[in-house]
Amino acid sequence: MSIKNFFYFLFGIIVSFTHCYSQDQLTLDVDNDLYFNRDFYYSSGISLAYSSQKSKEEQRFIDHLKLVQYIYTPSSRYEPDPKKYDYPYSGYLFLEVARQKKLSDYSSFSLGGNIGITGDASLAKGMQNLYHDLVLDLPNLEWKSQMPQEIQVNLLFNYINGFNLFDNINFSTKLYSRLGTYQLMAGINFGLLIGDTSWYSFSDNIVSQSKNNFSFYIGTSQEYYHHDYKLEGSLFNDNASLTLTSNKYRNIMEIGLLKKFNRFQVLSTFNSMSKDTETQRTLRHPFLKISISYILN
Repeated sequence: MSIKNFFYFLFGIIVSFTHCYSQDQLTLDVDNDLYFNRDFYYSSGISLAYSSQKSKEEQRFIDHLKLVQYIYTPSSRYEPDPKKYDYPYSGYLFLEVARQKKLSDYSSFSLGGNIGITGDASLAKGMQNLYHDLVLDLPNLEWKSQMPQEIQVNLLFNYINGFNLFDNINFSTKLYSRLGTYQLMAGINFGLLIGDTSWYSFSDNIVSQSKNNFSFYIGTSQEYYHHDYKLEGSLFNDNASLTLTSNKYRNIMEIGLLKKFNRFQVLSTFNSMSKDTETQRTLRHPFLKISISYILN
């Protein structure tokens, strides 16, 4: 797909949000490792998403529009010498759109993309230091030799399928891939879900029309990375002043709880990540995801 066609694709999905939908919702996701006395590696992730469900000619869709910022830092946050860093400073700010099509009551396929920017324009340095100053009362971080400012364009693919094992006990799977200038990777997520299964992902925190439900999830993601910009820099130039070798194989362990309260739905997930690169000083990195969704209509 050419860059021109990619932008047409993004524009088409954004325009489609102006139509009448059966249900619209807003979702705020906050990932952070401070709950575990950490503030490095995958340090922060903030996402504001607008999702719309609609029916068209007996077909069901969910359109997703997200604004996302990721922040990554080394463990030696106040070290002035970048040669001693075990992880590069990096930020990524992007807009993402996707359309998820229902295939069955328990399966769906998603196609989407994102466009964003790294470096100073990602606002990662300012956001993190502002939070440290106003909330944590900590000194500003060094932010030396961060990944350079470049436009990033990526395509996204997801396939979700659930299998009912017993009453209210399900096995869920998700195949996914991100292909572009920021990452070239593929992964599979599978786990045990206690609660109502559906054709959308547990982690997306889509609010169902059912009664106030409670769900529990335990699972894992197994991933392969061919290229990862936040560690290796660009595929096309050597502009990054600090790069590290990316681990090709990675995994994440997850435990999640979800509860609906009328128009609100709250999801909390504990995540434990394996090393992104062998220079990391800790074997695994934990963070907590807190997600709050609200039905608009």
